[in-house]
Amino acid sequence: MSQEILKQFLYGAVMMASLVSAVFFLKFWRKTADRFFAMFAASFFILAAERWFLVFMPTQGEENTWIFSMRLLAFLLIITAVVDKNRG
Repeated sequence: MSQEILKQFLYGAVMMASLVSAVFFLKFWRKTADRFFAMFAASFFILAAERWFLVFMPTQGEENTWIFSMRLLAFLLIITAVVDKNRG
C-alpha cells in the first residue's frame, strides 16, 4: 500500500513540474510570440495531462498504448520545435 502512495505522489510531483514548465514557456511565448515557446508549452501541457491520467484514471499502469502515445506526441513536438528553430 505505501508503495502505491509513493508512486501516486511522484506522479503528482512530475505533473506539477510539467505544469510549471508549461506556464513558464507560455509566459515567454506571450512575450515574444515565438513558435518555439508555444510548442514547448504545448508539449509540457501534454506531459502534465498524461500524468493526470496516470494518477486519476484506473489503469494497469504505464503499459497502456495511449499513455506512450501522449508521451510520443509531446516529445515529437519538442523535436519539431528544436528543428524548426534551428532551420533558419
